[in-house]
Amino acid sequence: MTLLRLTPLVALAFCPPFAQAQSAAPKELSALLASQAAAEALTSCDKLGHKVSVTVLDRNGLARAVLKHERATPHTLDSSRGKAYTLVTLGPLFKKDLQSELVAQLAANPAAAALTSVPGILLLPGAVMIKSGDEVVGSIGVGGAPSGLVDEGCAKAGLEKIASSLK
Repeated sequence: MTLLRLTPLVALAFCPPFAQAQSAAPKELSALLASQAAAEALTSCDKLGHKVSVTVLDRNGLARAVLKHERATPHTLDSSRGKAYTLVTLGPLFKKDLQSELVAQLAANPAAAALTSVPGILLLPGAVMIKSGDEVVGSIGVGGAPSGLVDEGCAKAGLEKIASSLK
């Protein structure tokens, strides 16, 4: 019996990479942080007079928080999600943390036009990446302001709200 109980411990002692891999779990974006970021982004745009929607996604493109200003038009929900989804899925491939930078890079590549046929992709500015150190944990997308750059500014405000909690 004692030998059977010790076997896993002995295996771990002789396999340090396995033990390290177990302790280096990826960081997750909590619902509370996502909600705080979304609320700050919505408030930031509202102070500018823009009625927007905000979507915060985790690294897998799944919604962690969604807010729609009561007077925002319905399509802003799809817009905010599309921007956040595009950045969290394509941003790491192109090493971009801002949707505006990703859009600019892809606009310079004629072959990138094919990406618009991929479901969920929206190549308009208005999203920021959420990182913990160098690790992507999610993205914030905003839709509904008169300019994608204004949307992106509001998303940045949401990120700034939670930045100290991401370290």
